[in-house]
Amino acid sequence: EVLTRPHATPIFPDKLPDPTPEVDDGSQSILVADFNEWAPAYTGPKFNFIHADFPYGIGADGFNQGSARAHGGYADSEDVYWQLCRTLTSHLDRIASPSCHLIFWFSMKYYTPTLQLLTKETDFVVDPFPLIWHKSDNVGVIPNPSLGVRRTYETAFFAHRGGRPVVSPVALSFAGPTVRERHMSEKPESVLRHFFRMVCDDNTVALDPTAGSGSAIRACEALGGTALGLELNPEFATRAREALIEARMK
Repeated sequence: EVLTRPHATPIFPDKLPDPTPEVDDGSQSILVADFNEWAPAYTGPKFNFIHADFPYGIGADGFNQGSARAHGGYADSEDVYWQLCRTLTSHLDRIASPSCHLIFWFSMKYYTPTLQLLTKETDFVVDPFPLIWHKSDNVGVIPNPSLGVRRTYETAFFAHRGGRPVVSPVALSFAGPTVRERHMSEKPESVLRHFFRMVCDDNTVALDPTAGSGSAIRACEALGGTALGLELNPEFATRAREALIEARMK
């Protein structure tokens, strides 16, 4: 059973309780942690929704468009992507409930191998038609400006295990502008709320293994769920916690 604080923040048994529970600084909801190290050691309650928004493995930290470095870079090599994928699949039963939803963001460059990984290495039933966030402000990268086109949408697989039903069906595409207030690859909260309406209610206990700006944590809580985010970069984690507390005060 998951115990809760005010604001539906989960307390996990393998963590020491906050000695000043009346002070809510977001640190119970967004941990500074490396998912690759955290997952093998985790022994707490299991999650019934996993929001995986790993680095895409496309070298975005080196892109010139969009001032990626100015917004705070992170390692985005192919090796980083596949290591995080392997950590998720290898430790799925340790972190995920037998009845669970998954939203998994990915680059179309890796559509086929990512779909094969999720279908062959896990018991998730994956919809091959991805969720699509169309960037309504037409912001996107052009890997080769002299030869290519601007990539103005991002995709995610939607999956379930244990026959977990959706809370409410939604359109698989959503148009919304980009946001770069706290992170170079921030998913807008409005976009996540749209897709999370499928899976989030007051029974939801979510995990975001690479929380970044924390927008997924805020979106989940706004829909009545509880969520735990992990973020490797302490600066990103601080920004995400500040945004979370601000959202809870509204």
